[in-house]
Amino acid sequence: MNHLLNEKSPYLLQHVDNPVDWFPWCDEALNKAQQEQKLIFVSIGYSTCHWCHVMAHETFEDKLVAEKLNQNYVCIKVDREERPDIDTVFMHACQLLNGHGGWPLNLFLTPDTLPFYALTYAPRQSNGQQMGFIELVDKIIELWQQQPANLIANGKELTAEILKLERRHEFVEVEETLLHSAAQNFKTLYDHQHGGFGRAPKFPQPHNQSLLLRLAQRLNDSSLQHMALRTLESIDQGGITDQLGGGIHRYSVDEFWLVPHFEKMLYDQALISTAYIEAWQATNNPYFKQAAESVLNYTLRELRHPEGGFYCGEDADSEGAEGTYYLWSSKELDNILTAEENLLFSNYYNMTVEGNFEDKNILYRSSCVPQFPQRVQKIKEQLLKTRSQRLHPHLDDKILTGWNGLMIAPLARAGLLFQNSDYLLAAEKAAFFIHDKLMENGQLKRRYRDNETLINAFHEDYSFYIYGLIELFLANFNPDHLKQALALTEQCEQLFSDGKGGYFDSSEPFANGQGLGRTKHDGAIPAASSVTAHNLIRLARLTGKSHLEKRAFALFRSTLAHADQHPTSFAGLLQALDLLMSQQLTLVIVLPEAEKKLAETWLKKLTPLRHQLLTIITANPQKHANSVPFVAGKTTIDNKTTAWLCTETCCLPPTTDPSELEKTLQIHAPLNTFSK
Repeated sequence: MNHLLNEKSPYLLQHVDNPVDWFPWCDEALNKAQQEQKLIFVSIGYSTCHWCHVMAHETFEDKLVAEKLNQNYVCIKVDREERPDIDTVFMHACQLLNGHGGWPLNLFLTPDTLPFYALTYAPRQSNGQQMGFIELVDKIIELWQQQPANLIANGKELTAEILKLERRHEFVEVEETLLHSAAQNFKTLYDHQHGGFGRAPKFPQPHNQSLLLRLAQRLNDSSLQHMALRTLESIDQGGITDQLGGGIHRYSVDEFWLVPHFEKMLYDQALISTAYIEAWQATNNPYFKQAAESVLNYTLRELRHPEGGFYCGEDADSEGAEGTYYLWSSKELDNILTAEENLLFSNYYNMTVEGNFEDKNILYRSSCVPQFPQRVQKIKEQLLKTRSQRLHPHLDDKILTGWNGLMIAPLARAGLLFQNSDYLLAAEKAAFFIHDKLMENGQLKRRYRDNETLINAFHEDYSFYIYGLIELFLANFNPDHLKQALALTEQCEQLFSDGKGGYFDSSEPFANGQGLGRTKHDGAIPAASSVTAHNLIRLARLTGKSHLEKRAFALFRSTLAHADQHPTSFAGLLQALDLLMSQQLTLVIVLPEAEKKLAETWLKKLTPLRHQLLTIITANPQKHANSVPFVAGKTTIDNKTTAWLCTETCCLPPTTDPSELEKTLQIHAPLNTFSK
């Protein structure tokens, strides 16, 4: 047994039986390296990472490798999902050294934690194309014994470059022209044949599609909406989507969205369902509503803790291979379905005898249909039941505050817009879970698992959770959610502000002054600073606290440089800029006491994509007047549902007629509608 036995991280526990004498990242390990003047070997990954598994089985389970590492190094395992601060800094090191990164992320450090060499996956033995891990370990030890000063100098130089990246500031003017420029650059990157941006591998990055839908409205450009919708359709129809069980896989290894990397991550489900909801709002096409529901239903079924929080994700591997759980052969269907059912299902999901992936079939659809034919749906249910009897992929059942915040948002919005109380209740339960399990003395923590709460929350935890709370407040108008969002926003400022308009990723360095970071680029998830900008604007307009919008403006000045040239890396920030540049409009709909939810005739007027419009629904304005100033004085007329639309300077006459509200909205918040 190594030193991982008492850890809760599923990733660290996967390595507890390795012969390598792993430590978690801790003072004991760092002190040992200092006292014994040993190099540190750090290996970073996560429990659903396919290539992490491959390297573990090939290399870290090998006794010869373990002997070399244990004798000459202090070995540390890090779960990147628990410790994004460590992962981010060392990923910067890897990218500076190699021009690329990925996981598993392996680094060699001096005893003072200065990184001087980094690599991702490496085979155990050299193979002619790549140096093997055993040879690399030997060479580095030889260098340390013969030229320690050189390695230390390299470590200092690399660390200085990392810190330079963290401290770099470029201030720009905050202008709407950045959105115009971003739109043009999106067009040059777009894959007109398959949807999405760039070449394989292709990541969904749904925040790109959400931005395009906004830009289409702002610029009255139907081609931008087409790019978003075409990409979302391709993702939904492709093998990157689990056609039987719902939910999307992490990315497509090809440009066609066909062959996925089969792991499923919570944040991908949150972001793609948000994009589908917004596509439905923009088009009123039930296809996108169904796509959103499919993802949300998968998440509730497979990734929910009994008390309401959401797990991190599911592995790509099962039965010792990637994707086994999701693949089908024609022979399997012969044994389960009738000949007629087999033909119908195979045609619908493009199944062939020879298969399209390792002699089996990844299911995908060739057309966009609003609903599954009833017969196909029954076959799906039958095969899903059969699939559930297979060995299920590993579930990473830790719960992260930030990722839960991302998931709360689409559940709350879908609960309101789809009039689905189950979704809204799930959002509320997840928020309660975080408040109950992941908050200590009024401050957020990062991770919960197996009755243990650990690690101080990072900027992304605060920003994503505040984002979820705002969406939940707008869905059920519970003032407690707004109050908590405001309180956490002030904590976020105190903990992470860099004093120059930006925010650090972490509240304290993890070693030797490293680890604060200012992540500005979006990856699989939006940058925390982008979401914070969005939060600050919305909270300012909800509460009348103008200083929050001033903070957002300062944040834009320090983060917008190059955003328009690289819009796929700044989609979250550009969404926030679009909100900042939009006219502030407030809609308060007051319900009579006897009515508990908004009637469908009213809801239809609110579902179109009006991102510049702030929609508030309340049943009891007197109750909320103190927490939300603009609600004060607004009542029903003749005890009927009453809508009040206010600009920044005045409120328009209230109306009890949904059609009259629609006319007013078209004047003050006009929508561009495009034929598909």
